[in-house]
Amino acid sequence: MMFSATLDSMAFQLDDAQKTTRFAITQLDSIGLLTWKSAAGRAFYERVLELSSWLEGLNRELVEAEAYLGAATREIQELELQIMQQKLAS
Repeated sequence: MMFSATLDSMAFQLDDAQKTTRFAITQLDSIGLLTWKSAAGRAFYERVLELSSWLEGLNRELVEAEAYLGAATREIQELELQIMQQKLAS
């Protein structure tokens, strides 16, 4: 049971991280709507694109972690069920 609680907590943290990452990407994308005429402005925008790309990669990693966590949760639930069944059988 305590393992499930730990995994649930991790799932909530992953969800929060994904929401935050998606929000940051959206905010960075809105910068692209501005017109950058100066060299410094264009350099800034290039850096924004790099950061946005990095965040998109991070988001993909978070999605993979969420899938892995889902599999771990199912395995823990199966193990907990087996433990309960063994306790009831004895």
